[in-house]
Amino acid sequence: MQGEKMQQWVVEKIRYLPKRVQQSFRTRLRERALLRTRARLVESAVEIEKLSDEELEIIIRDEEDKLLGEYKSKGLIALLALLGISWF
Repeated sequence: MQGEKMQQWVVEKIRYLPKRVQQSFRTRLRERALLRTRARLVESAVEIEKLSDEELEIIIRDEEDKLLGEYKSKGLIALLALLGISWF
């Protein structure tokens, strides 16, 4: 439970970053999600051209959500390490 509170606190603090930093983060997140989406479709042998824009956007958004989850958990672990708090 405490880990969830800490993670939520970290997410809330991201909102206070300058707009330029937030935009840069979103742009890079989107680029990484696009690369992962392409790789995911190649692995599944799905042709990108056969997907509608809406279907493709759903897949990209799913990859963005996965990346955000990874960033949040890694950020939390880094913060705990910085503070000298052991996870175990």
